[in-house]
Amino acid sequence: MKRITLWVILPVVIIAIFVALTYPGKLTEQDILAGVKDGFIPDPHRGEVVFHLGGCGDCHLNNDSESANFNKLTGGDPLVTPIGAFYPPNITPDLNTGIGNWSDVDFINAMVRGISPEGVHYSPSFPYTAYAKVSFEDLLDIKAYVFSLEGLEVKSPPHDLRFPFKYSILNLPWKMLYLDEPGFEFNTTKSAEWNRGAYLVNGLGHCGSCHTPRNVLFAEQSDQLFAGASPFKDGEKPAPRIAGLAPDEILNGLDEWSGAVSETSSMYLVTQAYSNHASREDLEAIATYLSDFGQ
Repeated sequence: MKRITLWVILPVVIIAIFVALTYPGKLTEQDILAGVKDGFIPDPHRGEVVFHLGGCGDCHLNNDSESANFNKLTGGDPLVTPIGAFYPPNITPDLNTGIGNWSDVDFINAMVRGISPEGVHYSPSFPYTAYAKVSFEDLLDIKAYVFSLEGLEVKSPPHDLRFPFKYSILNLPWKMLYLDEPGFEFNTTKSAEWNRGAYLVNGLGHCGSCHTPRNVLFAEQSDQLFAGASPFKDGEKPAPRIAGLAPDEILNGLDEWSGAVSETSSMYLVTQAYSNHASREDLEAIATYLSDFGQ
């Protein structure tokens, strides 16, 4: 029995050591300073726009109209998956139950590395694989906006996950497979407008989170980007294909349809955010990118 136990434990220890030595650690303050322009100061007003383009409220806004914290960033509806329910946390600047104690370094590492200030590896239900493509300046603007809001002491429910998925260390090998290094790769063969659209779609907007089918490990299938996917919520229609649509159809979906989408739909807050906060130039950039995608 001891010999069997040893042969089970030894590979796990070897893998753990390999991971510890090879997986990139947290970004440092120097890494972040190197990723912003000299003299950059986070702007909460610009951050409000970027916050909405990033869909932060889609998950973190309290949707209970009977709650005293309705429409506040104390955590939204649970994301129910085959492995259990994920509860979006309180992201108000409350010091006890929110993120009020987070430094800029903490915030960036959470957003692009999927690591909490305590070193916990977040589940990919948090779309850090997309936010890893967002500039540090945009992310710090988002933080400045969130920290300008009222802090609310509301403890979020813990995730309710099946064994063994409740152990966050399992998220580490997943990230080794699917999490890229931070940064957006500019395509020099395409226009600035196309690249702006790619940045918004793949980064801030994380459109693939809903519109791309996932494999058995809950990762987006890169060969089927924006091809449509099953709904996240029971009773909703599948997310449609958005690659290769006509530009006008994409623009209608982001702007003019905003008043026609059901308030119970996952797309409702997205259309409201882009209709109310995105510039016309950004909307057209998204249409340019998606209409060209896969052509």
